[in-house]
Amino acid sequence: MAADLSDERAFWEKRAAAWERRIEALNLFSDDYGVPAMDALGVRAGDRVVDIGCGPGTTAVELARRVGPAGEVVALDISEAMIDAARRRAGRAEATNLRCVVHDLEAGPIEESFDAAFSRFGVMFFPAPERAFANIARSLRPGGRFSCCVWGPVGDNPWMFVPTLASAGVLGANLTLPGPGEPGPFSLADPDRFESLLANAGFNNIVVTPVNSSRVITTAHANDEVRTLLEVGPVGEAFDGADGATRQRAIDSVIDAIEPFRDGEGWRLAGSAIVVSATSNA
Repeated sequence: MAADLSDERAFWEKRAAAWERRIEALNLFSDDYGVPAMDALGVRAGDRVVDIGCGPGTTAVELARRVGPAGEVVALDISEAMIDAARRRAGRAEATNLRCVVHDLEAGPIEESFDAAFSRFGVMFFPAPERAFANIARSLRPGGRFSCCVWGPVGDNPWMFVPTLASAGVLGANLTLPGPGEPGPFSLADPDRFESLLANAGFNNIVVTPVNSSRVITTAHANDEVRTLLEVGPVGEAFDGADGATRQRAIDSVIDAIEPFRDGEGWRLAGSAIVVSATSNA
């Protein structure tokens, strides 16, 4: 029986509009991790690829470009609003070899066979990761490739926790931090646990590669760049519901909190992730 994803689905339904609105700014940072993960996948022209947790569709469109007209990409998300955003992006890109589908991988594998599966920060939110990764493996042909990036330990990612903690009190956000291994941005931060999950799910040739970068906030655009972080992050719902003055106080509190990370004409907040690649035993 699949785990109850109603809360997770509701969260992403509410955040989809902000993610679509801010996706270009998010890509500037996320691509530092997503591009190495996509390169590790070794996508070839003519491949059939599934993009897991596709969000507004930027990675799916890039995968569609890489596989070319002879290939196909199926973009998955549990959120209908995210899939709608991905379809809009696919349409603008004229990516006719891309299909966008609402699907819960904990409920079962996709009833198709793929050469490769990819995810950029989309696999950390499974309530039952053992089941989900087994279904990903079953969706791949024998020897099919899997590659993803996930966030490393929370303490190595001040780009997220510093703005979140600095703004939560101002916004009156009710933050509940996930416990170790519970669904959330850092649920797969332990490489040993992640390797074990994949091995038990039916993967081998597992390779884990740390990738470090930084989220740069410039002085000239600090208000807008901090607003982006707050709109799409854990305090996003509280930020949306606040009045203009409270939102500005939250932004100001973040700018004060990141001052120790000052680097020239702005601030540089570290981000740590791991890229994991594997092949299916099935």
